[in-house]
Amino acid sequence: MCTFDVLSPAQPSPSAPERKHRRPRIPAHLPREEVVHDLSDEEKTCACCGNEMHCMGEECSEQLEFIPAVLKVVRHVRPKYSCRHCEQQETEVNIRIAPPPATLLPRSIATPSLLAWIITSKFQFSLPLYRQQKWFSQLDIELSRQTMSNWILKCAERLVPLYDLLHQELLTREVIWSDDTTMKVVEAQRSKCHMWVYGCGGDSPVPGQPPGIVLYDYQDSREETCPVEFLRGYEGYLQADGYAGYTKTTAEVVGCLAHARRKFMEAKVAQPEGKVGRADQALTYIQKLYRIERELAGQPADVIAAKRQELSVPLLCQRQDF
Repeated sequence: MCTFDVLSPAQPSPSAPERKHRRPRIPAHLPREEVVHDLSDEEKTCACCGNEMHCMGEECSEQLEFIPAVLKVVRHVRPKYSCRHCEQQETEVNIRIAPPPATLLPRSIATPSLLAWIITSKFQFSLPLYRQQKWFSQLDIELSRQTMSNWILKCAERLVPLYDLLHQELLTREVIWSDDTTMKVVEAQRSKCHMWVYGCGGDSPVPGQPPGIVLYDYQDSREETCPVEFLRGYEGYLQADGYAGYTKTTAEVVGCLAHARRKFMEAKVAQPEGKVGRADQALTYIQKLYRIERELAGQPADVIAAKRQELSVPLLCQRQDF
């Protein structure tokens, strides 16, 4: 005779309340396709008295449908015209044809939409070119990594004028923020290169200004000449970390609360276990500032500026000793 131990289901801990899982929200701007699931005429007859039933309401539910990307071939046809009379007279025949359409990459099969998809997939969604090649191969399209890489390089060259215009516009803003990070580059002379980023928000109180700008500047070092050259002539506010190279620019350098908080976190870790020190006090004040920013998210720029003066500035003034 065999005996078995019956295991009772694990009971949740009273100190850990069960988390409610919220269904994903479907954006309201997406197009809706309505599918009505109605009863047949026979089913609309009352089973008790045989009379016709009336509609008293409806229940609605929504599902999110995905339509895969569609590839198509755009065939450009340019009719050619000649003069029949000149042909009969055996004189010089004038042949006319419409000019070819403007294209980003001449003599290439790539349309702007295809180039935009390849570039966005690689740099925004981190989809390497070899995976994109596999995706195209499944669609019976021969598109090598080398070809796509060449397209990206040529697009970068043609986008330089746009980059320069955005650079000029960025230097007109009152506030610019900056940071840098290391990155490994194949066949680079240095083991680590740097990608600098400069940007401004799209919530400027100045009317008529275009939305936020973010520009990347690839350099092979972290020397002070990198921000000095990029920000040459800029005299507005520059929000960044404590890198000394920023002080060599002509900008008015201001601190970054996120970087300051990081240092207080390091100080808290270094405290004796169970002890509360000044780092904890500073983090409490920073948390209050963060809470104000969360409550102001999505508000107009003038409202945010006024509320920061009303709520955030007093908190900062109270703790200037930090």
